[in-house]
Amino acid sequence: MRNRSAGELPAEATSFVGRRQELALLDACLRQARLVTLTGPGGVGKTRTAVRGAHRLRSRFPDGVTLVPLSALADPRLLPNTVAAALDLPEQTALPAQDALAAYLKDKTALLILDTCEHLVDACAVLTEELLRAAPQLHVVATSRQPLDVAGEHILPIPPLAVPDSGPADDALQLFTDRAAAAVPGFTVDDDNRADVLALCRRLDGIPLAIELAVSRLRVLSPEEMLNRLDHRFQLLTGGRRTAVPRHQTLRTTIGWSYELSTEPERLLWARLAVCAGEFSLDVAEAVGAEGALPVEGVLDALIGLVEKSVVLRVESEHGTRYRMLDTIREFGLEQLGPGAEAERTRRRHRDHFLRRARFFDAEWTGDRQAVLLREMVRDQADVRVALEFCVADPDDPSAGLRMATLLWGYWHCTGLLTEGRYWLRRALDRCPEDRPERVKALWLTCWFMDMQGERGDTFALLDEAEAIALRIGDRTGLAWTRTFRHHSRYFRGRTDGVAEGFEAARRELAEQGDETGLLMSGFIVGFFHVLNGGTGEGIALSEDSLRRNAATPAELWSRGWALWVKSIGLWLKGEHLESIECARQGIRAKAVLHDLMGVAHFLEGFAWRAAELRHFERVAVLQGAADALWRRAVKEARFGIRVLHDLHGGAADAAREALGNDGYDTAFREGGRLPTNAAVALALADEAAPPAPAVPAQPPGAGDGLTPRQRQVAGLVARGLTNREIAEKLVISKRTVDAHVEHILAKFGFTSRSQIPGVLSGPLHAPVDG
Repeated sequence: MRNRSAGELPAEATSFVGRRQELALLDACLRQARLVTLTGPGGVGKTRTAVRGAHRLRSRFPDGVTLVPLSALADPRLLPNTVAAALDLPEQTALPAQDALAAYLKDKTALLILDTCEHLVDACAVLTEELLRAAPQLHVVATSRQPLDVAGEHILPIPPLAVPDSGPADDALQLFTDRAAAAVPGFTVDDDNRADVLALCRRLDGIPLAIELAVSRLRVLSPEEMLNRLDHRFQLLTGGRRTAVPRHQTLRTTIGWSYELSTEPERLLWARLAVCAGEFSLDVAEAVGAEGALPVEGVLDALIGLVEKSVVLRVESEHGTRYRMLDTIREFGLEQLGPGAEAERTRRRHRDHFLRRARFFDAEWTGDRQAVLLREMVRDQADVRVALEFCVADPDDPSAGLRMATLLWGYWHCTGLLTEGRYWLRRALDRCPEDRPERVKALWLTCWFMDMQGERGDTFALLDEAEAIALRIGDRTGLAWTRTFRHHSRYFRGRTDGVAEGFEAARRELAEQGDETGLLMSGFIVGFFHVLNGGTGEGIALSEDSLRRNAATPAELWSRGWALWVKSIGLWLKGEHLESIECARQGIRAKAVLHDLMGVAHFLEGFAWRAAELRHFERVAVLQGAADALWRRAVKEARFGIRVLHDLHGGAADAAREALGNDGYDTAFREGGRLPTNAAVALALADEAAPPAPAVPAQPPGAGDGLTPRQRQVAGLVARGLTNREIAEKLVISKRTVDAHVEHILAKFGFTSRSQIPGVLSGPLHAPVDG
C-alpha cells in the first residue's frame, strides 16, 4: 500500500546549499558521541542539515536510518508510539511502546533522527536516554531549538548561512540564486543586482527560510525594491535606530511582511490552515478554511496565492497533490488565529471533517475502496490525532470521542496501532460514562485488542459491563459482538468448553440483526477456533462462508486475507498442502498490499512448512527468520502461543537444522530477519521448483572449503557470470549481503578478483539455488 515507509529519509525536493562545515562536524560528533542535537532558531535549516547528513552517513548504520518528524505531535504520551510507527513497528504487543522500542533496538546499529523536539523536550530527553541505555549501538540525532539536556549529549549549533559583516555570503547568495531561478524563470544574479542581493541576504541574516520567503516576492518586486521595503520594516521595528535585530525577530518580521502582502482571503486561510498538524489535501483546506468572508469557492484561489508566496508548500506524490506549512509559518498562523471564537470554530470544523472521514471509513471498510481509504488515513494520522484530542476534550459533545475512536477500529487493527487505539478508546470511555451503543463497542474492541496483544488482563469485567449496557439499552447488535469476543477471550486463554455453542449463538444473533460485517468477520474468527480444535471441515466451511460474502467486493483485502489464512491452515492440517499454499499465495498478496505486517508473518510461517516438505531447508530458515522479525516487532508471543502453530513451526525448523547444521540454519535465519517485508513476500511467492537441498549436507562434497550454504550459493552464481546486484535480486537478499559474501570468498581463497572464482568452482562451492 505504501511505497515509502513512514520513517524513510525523504528525497530532497530542492537543491541543498552549503553546510560543508556543519556536515563535517556532524560526522565527527557521531564518531565520538551517540547523541547529537542540532540547535538553532526556527527556519535556520536544522532539519535539512540533519537529513543531508543522514544520507551521507547511512552506510555506517547497517540496520537503517529512520526519520521521526515530531512537529505534528502534540501529546508527549504518544511519542514512543510515533517513533515505533516511523520504525514500522506495529503496536500489537502488550509491552508499553517504549519497552517494545528498547527491545527492538537493543541489537541494532541504527540511527534515529528525532526532528523538531522543542515542544516535547522533556519527553524526548526521557525516551532518548532510555533507548540509548538499552541499545548500545544506537545513535540519535535530534533537531531542536534547545538542547535535550541528556548525559553525553553533543550540541551542534546550526548558524545562519551568513552573518552580517562577519564573513562571506557565498552560501546565502547561492541559495537566493537557486531559489530565484526556480521562482522566476530567467532571473539571474548579475553585476547590476549583485550588491542588492548580497545586501538583502545580509539583511535577512542568512536565515534560509527568510531568504526563501523573500525570493517569492521577486515575481512583483526587484531586489532593490525588496531591500528598501524590508529596511523600512526593520526601521519601524527598531525605532529607526541602527541596531541589530535579533535573528528570531528577523525571521518573524519577514514572515509578518509576507502576511501583510497577502490578500485578506489568503490571510484568513493561512490562519485557519495552521490548525492542521501535517500535510493536508485540498478537501481538508476547503473544509477547514471556508467560512464567512472566505467561501468554499474562494479557498482554491487563496491556496494558490499562499503557494506562490512560499507560505504553503506543494507536496507531489503518485497519489496526488498535498500541501504543508513549515513549523515557523504554522506557528505564526496560529498566533493570528488567536484563542477566541474564531479558533474554536476552526478547530471544530477540522474535527467535524475528520469525524465525517472516520464515519465514511467505517462504512466502506469492507468495500472495494479499502486500500485507498487506509492509505489516506495513514497519511492523515497527525490530523486524526488532533481531531481525536478535540473530541475527548469537547465539553459540548462528550460522546464524539467514543464515536470517532470506535469508527476507526479497522484502521487501528490493520495498521497494527492497537496500543494507540486502546489509548483513545480508554480516554473516550473515561470522558463519556453514559450508556450508549458506542460505549458497548469501545468496551468489546478494547478486549479484542488486548487478546491480539497477548494481554491477559481482566477483559471479562469489560465484557460484563458491555453486555449489561447492551441489555439495558436494547443494543442487540452490540450484544452479539460482545458475546462473540467473550468466547474469543475464552479460547485465547485455552478454555474451550461451551465456546463452539457460544460462537454459534452469537452468529445467529448477528444474522438476525442483518449485520453482514459481523458475519463476514465472525466466519474466520469462529472458523479459526474450529480449525485449532479438530474441526477442520467446519473451520474451512466458515472461512469459505466469509470468502463468499466477500466475493462481491474483490478489492476488500483485510478480511479476505484472514479468511484465506484460516482456510490455508485448515487445508494444511487436512493434508491438502498444495491447496493450502494456493490459499496462502492469495492471502499474502492481500496482506502485503495493505502493509498488514501481522498478516504477512502468519502466511510466511505456512510457506516455511511447505519449503521443509520440499527439502528446501535454507529457504525454511530464511522464511522463519523473516517471520520471526515480524513477530518480535508485533506481538508478545510468536504465533499467539498457539500450540498447533508452534508444533508446525518447530517441525520445519528441526528438519532445517538437521540438514544445514545449527550454524547454517542460524546464518540463514539471521539473513531472513534482515529482509525488508516486500523482499520476504517476494521470496515466499518465488518459484518452488528449485532442486532440493541434500538430506544431510553437514559436509557436502568439498565441504572443507569452510563456506556456509549461502556463500556456496553466491559463489555458484558468480561462477555463472551474474553481477552482485543480479545475485541479490535472484536470491531476494540485499546487495550489501551479497557484497559481504563475495568479499569473504575472495579473502578466504586469496583471490584478487571475481573472475578468478569460476576457475576453482568445479564442485565444492556449488550449491543448489532454492527460490
